[in-house]
Amino acid sequence: MARPHIIIPGTGTELLRRELALAFAAEGCGVTEVHPASLHDPLRPAYLAELSDGSPALLFSVNFQGLYPLAPVLELLRKTGGCVAVWCVDNPWNLLSGVRDPRWKTLSLFVSDASFIKPLREHGAKRVFHLPLAMSPLLFRPDPAREARFPAPDDCAPFVFVGRSAFPGKERFFSGEALPAVLMDEARSLLLAGGRPDLLWWERALGSAPKSFWPGKLARRPAFGAEENNLLWRGLCLRAAACAGRAGRDQDGADIPGVDIFGDEGWQHFLPPQARLRPPVDYYARLPGIYAKASFSLCLTSLQLPQGLNQRHFDIWMAGGLCLSDATPGLALFPEELTRPIIFQADSIARVAERADAQRTALIADWKSHLLERHTYAHRARFVLESLGFA
Repeated sequence: MARPHIIIPGTGTELLRRELALAFAAEGCGVTEVHPASLHDPLRPAYLAELSDGSPALLFSVNFQGLYPLAPVLELLRKTGGCVAVWCVDNPWNLLSGVRDPRWKTLSLFVSDASFIKPLREHGAKRVFHLPLAMSPLLFRPDPAREARFPAPDDCAPFVFVGRSAFPGKERFFSGEALPAVLMDEARSLLLAGGRPDLLWWERALGSAPKSFWPGKLARRPAFGAEENNLLWRGLCLRAAACAGRAGRDQDGADIPGVDIFGDEGWQHFLPPQARLRPPVDYYARLPGIYAKASFSLCLTSLQLPQGLNQRHFDIWMAGGLCLSDATPGLALFPEELTRPIIFQADSIARVAERADAQRTALIADWKSHLLERHTYAHRARFVLESLGFA
């Protein structure tokens, strides 16, 4: 079958669109990145047909971007013989709480976390596939010219964490939600004991039934519980890393930071002792060099994604760094001999770091080799095309 023309909505500021464009192009597809608003421009009703240029069109949306409202996009694509697929990188129920049109169930849905497949199908979704995150070798491989232009700090702490304190718009999204104090206490105790009060835990604790999650916003309450525990979990891990990485005092008597957090000002309220907050960094320009230079980069996963990974699980290795990960079930995607040396609990970060450091060269080489063999975005693009019958 002829390769489709891939249409990827995005404003140019989001992650993953560039990776997907490169990956689909590598699979022989024409690719166009379009601003979401242009898909609904009444002055250009034939815009989608113009983009496809006679080829079958596949509008591949990340997190439903560009699909509000859904009906006119589906109608335009139907007329041109095209189709829509959505990759839910985040919690699908959060995304669907803003969708009113039941025709989302007719779309091909890809989820980065396989735990959502069954409940989405129970809601009537016809085609749901597991599509994990991956890596883009072109964007994150070592590049001396890029690193000379955007050098990493010379004084990085032994441990580095890159991430937001909360997702943008969190307070507005969860406005009006509240959690029982007894469950918050129970979840905290579980975290301290090495457990994971993730989204599924909160659904059970609150008596929430996924079969009632759409339409409406009932799914937001357990998501709020998981999100609140995200911050608590990250605080525990960053505090432990700060202690594990502490290197005494400098010549002026000031504590040398044990962990650097590259993130937003929201971290100021949760910054543990011997942790240093650095400004956010450009993802494609500065981040690869930081990963390569840091002794250890921490990968702390979202409790909203019970079996999920995040981009750090891929990018750190490709950049030549050493990744230490919390014990997300999503690591089952990889061979145990690769994951066993890097998994930590909050109270074991120092021990795991020491053990991984002794295997540093081999670990980085083995991880990079495995990811290049099975987990690039070209692999993911190929899977999408095969799943949709374009192979």
